[in-house]
Amino acid sequence: MAGVTKPKVGRVAPPDLVEWARSGRIRIPRFQRSYRWDATDSERLFDSILRGYPIGNLLMWRKPAPAADITLGELRFDAPERSDALWVVDGQQRLTTLIGALTATEDTVDRRFRIFYDLREKDARRRFLSAPQSQKVRDHWLPVWVAGDNRSLLAWQRERPWLTGEEFDLCDSVATAIRTYEIPMYEIEGDDEQALREIFDRMNTFGKTLKKAEIFQALHSTPLDVQPSDLDALRERVAALDFGDFSPQLLMQSVMATRGGKVDRDFRQEFKNDEDRQQAFARTEKALRLVIDWLRGEAGIPHLRLLPYALYVPVLSRFAALFGRPAGRGSELLRRWVWRGAAVGAAPQGNTVALRRNASAVHDDPVDSATRMLGLLPIGGELWTPDLTQTALNRTQAKLNVLGLLSVHPVLLAPATDSDGNHYPSGTRLDESRLLADMLDSGRSPLQSLVSGPSMAGKALHPANKAGPGLFYDWPDPAALRSHCMDDRCLELLHLLDSEGTDAFLARRGKIMTAVISDHVQRMALFGFSDGPEAEALFDTNVWGDTTDAA
Repeated sequence: MAGVTKPKVGRVAPPDLVEWARSGRIRIPRFQRSYRWDATDSERLFDSILRGYPIGNLLMWRKPAPAADITLGELRFDAPERSDALWVVDGQQRLTTLIGALTATEDTVDRRFRIFYDLREKDARRRFLSAPQSQKVRDHWLPVWVAGDNRSLLAWQRERPWLTGEEFDLCDSVATAIRTYEIPMYEIEGDDEQALREIFDRMNTFGKTLKKAEIFQALHSTPLDVQPSDLDALRERVAALDFGDFSPQLLMQSVMATRGGKVDRDFRQEFKNDEDRQQAFARTEKALRLVIDWLRGEAGIPHLRLLPYALYVPVLSRFAALFGRPAGRGSELLRRWVWRGAAVGAAPQGNTVALRRNASAVHDDPVDSATRMLGLLPIGGELWTPDLTQTALNRTQAKLNVLGLLSVHPVLLAPATDSDGNHYPSGTRLDESRLLADMLDSGRSPLQSLVSGPSMAGKALHPANKAGPGLFYDWPDPAALRSHCMDDRCLELLHLLDSEGTDAFLARRGKIMTAVISDHVQRMALFGFSDGPEAEALFDTNVWGDTTDAA
């Protein structure tokens, strides 16, 4: 067996990586674990680059690669056949972040690549920030993808003549740092896997590294991160968004929904040819990215296991495929549809019928489509109240209960560590860590028992550090108690559980929980509010088809 050449040691700047990616020279194998960084990791990476801190090395395996349609971050391109391709063995997270952020645009969906430098933030540690597509970008936020290109930066600055001299200097400092930062890169050739394993094992790495078994399994599997052309590939790509594991059935329904027609038609004879199939899966992946971003940012649903009805995914995918990411009045009405449907039942005639009817309602116009979908829901939501006996997450009402508890941002009452090895101290908000996703991904319940009984009032939304009421004994802080739907009296009753305080505790905390959950559901569902177009839209010439003045 041929050996591995002595590693060629060099340095590469971020713009060079972008150029290599666009030319098809950089290839990322289909790792079992895909891109896993979150937005905070991306912010820290660029902050390190600006400060000149080391961010670790890249380990690249030089070997041939065939022509293919591949994806890096949200950058999609046709890669030609290369005899000198560089396959990423270590450094996938950093490299994907750099390329994704430096090639992003205003239309980029993934928050991890929407990185900005706040020219007016006084705390230097917080100047790099990420923003979802739904968030309004401040005029003094310098996009990383603008800073990485001199012509774009000059145009951006010309459009802002009000920038101060200090702000101009900051722009130049960020741009210079990004363009000139040198990343150590080790490039090797050969086919001695053991030697490559030893090189990898001895390298210092930065961020959430991949396990050796994952890397070497990937290096001997399908060689390219191709655009998804089957359900397994689509499932893997969507899983990288950290929203949960989508079943093949749900993905199939989403593919069918984005293509139009009856969602439950026969799937076997759907595609004309390979190109038709590949385009369909690529379009579905794009729609699912938009749907997940909207569900998190606008509908307040952080994970698939907390989504009240699975049918929401294919219906929203059809909406996103036709109209893009929900926005404006259409987004507002869709949010009502999701939450009202959760409360009153989105599928009164069964999931298949509801999926077909709701998907068929999506056409022509986003606001009209959302209005039709609302019209398919049962009436009577104004009378809805939480059912605290529902605690199992296979029940819609239990999901509403958990989402309501999340709305008050529960904090950790004991230190915890997530699956990537990140440590979180007491007081960390649960929704600002990966701990909730870890519990939901694993299939575990995020609810820990405080007292015996079937009521939600006897449980806490918290990782399993230590069980029982002792979780609260060291936390008399009112803000921490409120984040778990408790007050001082609840804490007093919790200390009396050995006497006769259990029923009193459950009653008092249940009353607080009921109010919190009810208020949250009403804020999201807006029962009793008028639906359809906003009042001013009734005078829009696009609605009436003429230019008649209302007066």
